[in-house]
Amino acid sequence: MAVAEHVTIHDKQIAAIRALVREGMMLAVETRKDMRLMLQSQKRTEKSLADLIAALGRSTNGKH
Repeated sequence: MAVAEHVTIHDKQIAAIRALVREGMMLAVETRKDMRLMLQSQKRTEKSLADLIAALGRSTNGKH
C-alpha cells in the first residue's frame, strides 16, 4: 500500500471518530437536559408529598 492510501484510510478513520465524538457530545447535552427536567419534576413531587403529609397531620378527624 502506498503512503497516500494509508493517509486516505487514516483520514477516513479520523473523520469517523470525529463524528462519533460529536454524536456522543450531543447525547450528553440531551441527557443533561433530561436530568434537569427530571429533577424539577422530582422537586414538585416531593413538595406535593410534604404538603399531603402536613395536611394529614393537621387532621382532627372531626374533633375540635
